[in-house]
Amino acid sequence: MTEESLAKIVFDAPPSPLPPVGELAEVTVQLPELPAAPVIPNAALRTLDGRRGVWKLTDGALQFVPVELGRSDLDGNVQVTKGIDASDQIVVYSEKALTSRSRIQVVDRLGGVAP
Repeated sequence: MTEESLAKIVFDAPPSPLPPVGELAEVTVQLPELPAAPVIPNAALRTLDGRRGVWKLTDGALQFVPVELGRSDLDGNVQVTKGIDASDQIVVYSEKALTSRSRIQVVDRLGGVAP
């Protein structure tokens, strides 16, 4: 990802000669790799009885599953560190509030949305 950002830089030893005030610098930040975990859209998250979670579909039945979240990105996705597996089916969108007795119809994508 390439991005412009203001940053304060601290040197172990100051460069000689010192750069002029307001000088631009190119910096590469290397972060440790994140552990593998499912990533879901923020839109799939719900709050039920004060707990954050998702509606999971198992054998045609809905179950609310609390989740623990990790990092999120600017595209509206969030990492799930506990609660679901990558192979689980979850509800990403519902027009109405869900309960464990709700009847749902699974679709690949919403009508009117380009693939």
